[in-house]
Amino acid sequence: MNRQTWAALQKHGVTEGRQLRLDFSYNAPNREAADRMCGLLRDKTDYEAEVESGGSFLRRKWRVEGRTQNTAVSPAVLDQWVTWMVNAGKEQSCDFDGWGSLV
Repeated sequence: MNRQTWAALQKHGVTEGRQLRLDFSYNAPNREAADRMCGLLRDKTDYEAEVESGGSFLRRKWRVEGRTQNTAVSPAVLDQWVTWMVNAGKEQSCDFDGWGSLV
């Protein structure tokens, strides 16, 4: 998906090296996993991250939503970043759900 997202960003005038804040999210199987994921992001990065919940009481869904600081982007940087985010999520039993940015 990075190639498609990069192409969409380019259509909006984003070029390599432009500074963007990236929004991201994870799906978590439970509150504990969401808390661990949020803690890891806060410990290992300078990202803003918080735990969100939704759904009904019996079908509670847990997510981690966050945002990076301004960072220079390029296809290579985004590929490396997404790989790290996916692997970090797996370590905490969370699924990286994707990223985006306002331009």
